[in-house]
Amino acid sequence: MKIDYKITTWERFDIEDKYREALLAFLKENPKATAMDIYNWYCDMGEDPYIEQTTNTDCEMTPNENGGCSTIEVYDNPNDDPIWVNGTNP
Repeated sequence: MKIDYKITTWERFDIEDKYREALLAFLKENPKATAMDIYNWYCDMGEDPYIEQTTNTDCEMTPNENGGCSTIEVYDNPNDDPIWVNGTNP
């Protein structure tokens, strides 16, 4: 059997200090910016940031944190439907 489970983790990329004011202006204009919005903004500035996963930040998710959807699924075969889930939707 296979056990799939969902986790949260923190990732990081660096932005050079010379973009500080431009980044703050972007965030002021886009207060609901996602991390990928910021990443894409930085790429539009001609940069190519490296995204890294920060260490020791993995945390198993609960169905409540996942909108009621499953965070653990048990499979006999990963190509089949799950035989057990811990949420309302697999």
